[in-house]
Amino acid sequence: MTLILDPAMRVIEKDHQIFVLHPGDGKRFYNDFIATSSIFLDIPGIKFETSPDIGDEGVRQQLRMSRAIGGWHKSGRPEARKPSRLIEDYGVKLEGRDAPRYMREVKNLYVDAKPGDLFVIPGPGYNSRVLLAELSEDFDPDFRVDIARYGADRVPARRVTFIQTESAKYEFGQRAIQLMQNRQAIIRVSDDHDRHEFYEHAYGDYVWGDVSGSYMEVTEQVIDQKDLTDVLFLTNLYGAMYVALKAGELETFIGLPLHVAINQYYNRELFGDISIEVHSPGFFGRPMKNPAIAGFVAAMTVLATMGASPLAATTIEVQNSANGRVSACDLELEADVRSTMQIVTNAHAWWDDLCKTQKAAADQTGLKTKAKIVDKPTDND
Repeated sequence: MTLILDPAMRVIEKDHQIFVLHPGDGKRFYNDFIATSSIFLDIPGIKFETSPDIGDEGVRQQLRMSRAIGGWHKSGRPEARKPSRLIEDYGVKLEGRDAPRYMREVKNLYVDAKPGDLFVIPGPGYNSRVLLAELSEDFDPDFRVDIARYGADRVPARRVTFIQTESAKYEFGQRAIQLMQNRQAIIRVSDDHDRHEFYEHAYGDYVWGDVSGSYMEVTEQVIDQKDLTDVLFLTNLYGAMYVALKAGELETFIGLPLHVAINQYYNRELFGDISIEVHSPGFFGRPMKNPAIAGFVAAMTVLATMGASPLAATTIEVQNSANGRVSACDLELEADVRSTMQIVTNAHAWWDDLCKTQKAAADQTGLKTKAKIVDKPTDND
């Protein structure tokens, strides 16, 4: 049997964008987003012919008309106040009608957002599920959705693919929660700390530019602090193990007691701030200032938890389900794990003790990573 490592580690392009999108006042479009597999702004009754140029007066006239149509629906659709559907009736009449923020929001969603960009969509209340979605395609002016509250006045929309997570709002850090409670319709996320947190929830382990991130769930309903501390200790151990591997000193590393090995090889400059959610079930995650470390930590965690044979792991193959192609990160991870396990084959006692410690910690906390090991039958099986 050949061991296959699926790191489920998303490799994210450096120019990738994240937006927090609020599904309307009172989150009224939250279920509409799910039902239509799309996202949109509150602009019913119009159709863009191309990706909208917000500097074009014709586009601005359409948006003024949409605001009138939306207001009419919200007021109960009184026949006497039915708005005109003639674009020419919506010239500039009132000062401040074209609010800059409103125009910028239209540009962000219908022009700037590109396929693969991540959208964070909060629901109502702290316990509600936060929707995470990726744009599926370029802007299609013919794609509009029917929303019951707007009758025949369809809404220009963008198709999305939802990422299957069950993250509730309270599981995010305070900075992320503040972004999700901001009343602005769409917010571009630019701060690296905020981006890392959203990447952790959306993708688990990931690589973004010259950094990576690690995300692990703890699923037991009751978790003892010592057990959680053991999990964190082992995560740090694998990070130090990576440093020793790259320094060509892994044989020295595995000859040391675990605490001594960490003290000698742990490099604080390679690790970012850790995020811990202590509610059960919960999680912990951390950005790492090296694109390869997160994958290595996840790989060693799952290999040790399952008590994998070091000899079998010397020929392990990496097949990453989170990407549509083999990346340089996948090839580097495969080489690193193979090199590590070749040295570990000469230290069975050390590896067996480590596996027992890792399995006990994982069992007590219900530890889960997105990375997994599968067996592939050989030609002789």
